[in-house]
Amino acid sequence: QYFIGPYCADSGAEILLGVFNDEFCTNFASEGDAGRSVYYDYMGEALPYSSESLVDMNCIPCKEPGDADMQNNQNDQQDEDEVVEFCELAYEQAGKCENRLSINNPNSNACTYMSGISIFRRDGEVIMRDLSSSSAASVFIGIFSATFVAAGAYVYYLKTKLDRAKINLAE
Repeated sequence: QYFIGPYCADSGAEILLGVFNDEFCTNFASEGDAGRSVYYDYMGEALPYSSESLVDMNCIPCKEPGDADMQNNQNDQQDEDEVVEFCELAYEQAGKCENRLSINNPNSNACTYMSGISIFRRDGEVIMRDLSSSSAASVFIGIFSATFVAAGAYVYYLKTKLDRAKINLAE
């Protein structure tokens, strides 16, 4: 029994379909090709979306079309803005960091979260940003390591000194 489900490509830039052995889509039916060969053997054709992403990287326009009939089934034509309702709802639900905007009551609830993200996208591929090391942290680690080694050496010195200084009281 096989299952078809989505998985992230190694590059992190695509969501592809694969064939899996389990219903949770964690084990590919065949290693190396994400189960594509198993699908081909059973169906006689290539698995759709196994080499091209399920998600398109093109942007969706948020400006309302000029034609009133095209404005979200006429449910969005009464508002005064020129933004599609889908985009309004997506923005309302999104985390925001509006500190640098010249608006009344900026929302800064997600600023800390956003500043901690160290991934960015270039040409559709997810790349980790090089994180620079902190010189203060490096100095602290060095001092801590040296102190630990010195304390260990001193304990060993005291132990050997006590072992040599044992007096036989039985005499």
